Amino acid sequence: MQSKFTERAIAYIKAIVPEAESESVTLSREDSPILRPFSDGLLIAYVVDDGDSYHYVQQRHLDKEGVTEEQLHEIGLRNLTALASSRDLRIQPYQNINAVLMGGDFEASLILLDQLWDHHFRQFVSGEYSIAIPARDILAFCDNAASAGVNELNQLIGRIYSTGDHPISDKIYVRRQNKWQTRLS
Repeated sequence: MQSKFTERAIAYIKAIVPEAESESVTLSREDSPILRPFSDGLLIAYVVDDGDSYHYVQQRHLDKEGVTEEQLHEIGLRNLTALASSRDLRIQPYQNINAVLMGGDFEASLILLDQLWDHHFRQFVSGEYSIAIPARDILAFCDNAASAGVNELNQLIGRIYSTGDHPISDKIYVRRQNKWQTRLS
C-alpha cells in the first residue's frame, strides 16, 4: 500500500518574496502551496522528496487526503526531526560561531525544531542564540552577547546571501522566549 503524499512532508523554511520582486502568478486554491507564517521575512512550507527533486504540498493534497494544515505541520516537524537524526547532524565550531551540518538542503529549516535549541545546542551558548540562515543549506549560530560571533554571522551572510543557492535571509535572528525575531543592531 502506498503511503499518503502528506505523510512524507518535511517542514521547510522559506523566505517571503516581496511582491515587487516576484513574477505575479495567480494559482487556484487547489494548486496553492501550503504556507505558514513563521517570523520576520520567513514562512514554513512543506515539501516531499521524490529522490530527484522536492515537491510542495499543495491544498489539493490536503483536500484529497483529508489532512488539516495543523496535522500537516505536525507531520512536517516530525519528518524534519527524523531527517536530522538520519543525516548525522553535527556542530562544527569555527572561530566564534558554530556551523550546523546535515548534508545540505534542510540546515536552515532546523530553526523550526525547538528541541534542538532548548536542549541539544544549549551546550554551545549560555544566553540567547543569534543565528544566520543565508541559504537553505547554511545555519550558523553563536551567543547573542558575543559581538565577535555576531560580526562573523554578518560576514557569513555577506558572503553567501546574494550568491548562494536557494537564499533565505540576509538578517540575523535571535531566539527570545522560544520565538525567533530579527536582531536589532
